[in-house]
Amino acid sequence: MASRFLTSPAYSFITVLTVLFLVAIGVGLPPTIAESNRDLGIILSNTCLTMLKNNVTTNCPGYDEILPLFPDTSNRYVSGDFYYIDGILQRENRHLNDHFKLFEYTNASIRWIDPPGDIREKINKIEIAAGNFMYAIKNQKINGTSYVVGEDRYVSSTCSYAIINSANWLFLLGDTIWYMHNGCKPEFTRFQENHTISWKRTEHDITTSYKYQLDKWIEETKIRCLKKCFEY
Repeated sequence: MASRFLTSPAYSFITVLTVLFLVAIGVGLPPTIAESNRDLGIILSNTCLTMLKNNVTTNCPGYDEILPLFPDTSNRYVSGDFYYIDGILQRENRHLNDHFKLFEYTNASIRWIDPPGDIREKINKIEIAAGNFMYAIKNQKINGTSYVVGEDRYVSSTCSYAIINSANWLFLLGDTIWYMHNGCKPEFTRFQENHTISWKRTEHDITTSYKYQLDKWIEETKIRCLKKCFEY
């Protein structure tokens, strides 16, 4: 049976303590609604959702862990409230067609946690991935022995979509929200996803190769043949 999201005093007290702890250690928390200027959705990858539903050990947070720290500011009466469905907290599907049009002319930015389907393609998004990942950055080859790669966070060139590693989701989510709300300007992030990786060229001893030994045998055979032929 579906149950509403827990809002007990004890749970709220734990949430407040957690937020104070994050501020104390300097973890980047999200901006207030007044500071932000674009709608943003926070979603879990399909792999994260599958692992959580099947009680598989994972670094992926549930929406019940995300909501107290990065509150959903949508109108839940219109867009669906949160219930435990398939064993995990999710937004209910209200089956409202094109209800995103209700928000087209609002001035306030909205932070959507698990946004409805018709909203997802119309807002900026941060997706939490199930594990570590690395990707090559185009046109960043250095001398043939070094490459610049991205790791643990990817942000699109349009600053409208990001993927973060679940192993460090708490810091990365707060930092990426702040980063995207400020137009992905480098001074608004404390995480550097780009790294240079290098390797030494492998040197091979060609004298040990089959081709080299075969060519050498052919040349020696030609010489022996010439000598044998001249004896007669």
